[in-house]
Amino acid sequence: MDIKLDLSWQGGMKGSGLIESEGLSTKISIPAVYGGLGEYSNPKELYVSSTAACFLSTLIAISDNKKLPLDAMKVETTAQEDGDHFAIHHLANIVLSKAATQDDVAKATEYTAKADKICLIGNLARKAGVEVTAQANVTFAE
Repeated sequence: MDIKLDLSWQGGMKGSGLIESEGLSTKISIPAVYGGLGEYSNPKELYVSSTAACFLSTLIAISDNKKLPLDAMKVETTAQEDGDHFAIHHLANIVLSKAATQDDVAKATEYTAKADKICLIGNLARKAGVEVTAQANVTFAE
């Protein structure tokens, strides 16, 4: 798979840029804490969002392939930086259909762990020394 991004920038440190590809268009800026505009996405946010997108799409693929009775899914991802330590945590809020069983709850938790383990971007982050974790919060549709 080849990936081509086109990036442009205007306005120096207080300016902004644009990242575009076939499926992406997002504005970027330097964080205000570093003297930049701080209004748009920044490299750390994009990095964390890449791990989150990989985790979510991997979890959806596993769940669909295994026929997990999903009603909805939402992933909340947080990142913390403390000196040289950087950690990313995914909370998978999985809503199973009304007809789902307790066995399906266990499977949803298992699939969450599996998605975390096999997500390519999360594993690249781990190789770079980033702590990446995932947790399932499984509920039933009302």
